[in-house]
Parts: sequence; structure tokens; C-alpha cells
Amino acid sequence: MRVSSHEIGHLVHQYGYLLVFTVVGLQALGAPLPGTTALIAAALYAATAHGLSIAGVIAAGALGALAGTTAGFGLGRWGGERLLLRIGTGLRQSPERVMRIRREFAVHGGGWLFVGRFISGVRNLIGLFAGASGMPLKRFLPLSAAAAIVWALGNGLGYYWFGHALARASTWVQVAMVCAGLVWMLVSLNLLRRRVFQRAGNSSAAELS
Repeated sequence: MRVSSHEIGHLVHQYGYLLVFTVVGLQALGAPLPGTTALIAAALYAATAHGLSIAGVIAAGALGALAGTTAGFGLGRWGGERLLLRIGTGLRQSPERVMRIRREFAVHGGGWLFVGRFISGVRNLIGLFAGASGMPLKRFLPLSAAAAIVWALGNGLGYYWFGHALARASTWVQVAMVCAGLVWMLVSLNLLRRRVFQRAGNSSAAELS
């Protein structure tokens, strides 16, 4: 399912916190939905209008992420490798990549709960990976909650402050800020993704040697 940014913005205006909670939660459960986009749109809306509070947006995002990831954990514990591969294929992740991440998750599960939440495609699967890798629930819950809070705070506050600055700037400054923000976000995500999967690849090579 593909949802445009314009449609997300309209839905945020109509449904606010419930939309953020639902879209983020379903994304964390494995659905190919734009959870981060929904959170960012709500944070920008809170900065430029008076219909939403940023505290509510952050809470909805964090709770949605935790609820969805926890449900994914249960599914991963129940469905195991077969379910991981099926959902991973639906998210355009190769079987080799899915199994590589699973092996890495079994060793560095806590780190993956944090890092994976910031990587597109991987955040949809971290709950499933945690459950399928056999991570104990008492270890999963506090780590997952911390990851959800950090993710929601970082995106929520970051784009809320960005929206405030953007609203007060001139047109040319607004264009420059948007371009700079997009470039920074794309470069940061690309570097993070490359570092994570390089590490996963090195671990897999070590296992085969």
C-alpha cells in the first residue's frame, strides 16, 4: 500500500494522535506503511497549527511503536523463520538479508532494537526478529520501550523545532532549510544503513570462515 505525503498530512489534520499511533503501530508490526512520515507530519502540524500538542504526538508515536513491536515480537516467537521470510519478501528484503539480520540479532539484539528503529524496512521487522531469535520478553520490553521513546523524541522534537523555524523564515530561507534537511536526513540514513549492514556482513563472513 502506498500513501502520499499529501494524504498523510490530510489524515493527520483529521485524526491526529490516533492516526500516528495506528500507522506507527502497524508499521512496527510489519505492514509497509509510512509510520515515520506520519510522525513527522504530525510534528510539523503541531508546530504550525494549534490542533495538536507535540507531547501528544510524541506519546502517540512512542506508544504505537512499542505496541506494534511487541505484537511483532509475539508473532515472531510464534511464526519463527518462515514468517520472517514471508514478511521480509513483502517488504522487498531478500531471504539472505533477512537471515543475515536474524543471525546478527541473535548476538546483538539490544543494539538492533535501537539501530533498526531508524532504518527504513528494518523497523518493520525488529519485533519479529526479536521474537524469532528467542530474546527473553523481560529483556525485550525495556529495550523496545527505550528505542521507541528515543525514536519518537528525536523525530518529534526535531521536526517540531524545524517547523517552528520554517514558519518564521522567508520563502528562500524556507526552501534552503527544506533542501538542507532532506540532504542531511538522506545522507545520515545512508551512512547508518551502510554501517549496520557492513557489520552484519562481517559477522556472517566470520561465521562461515
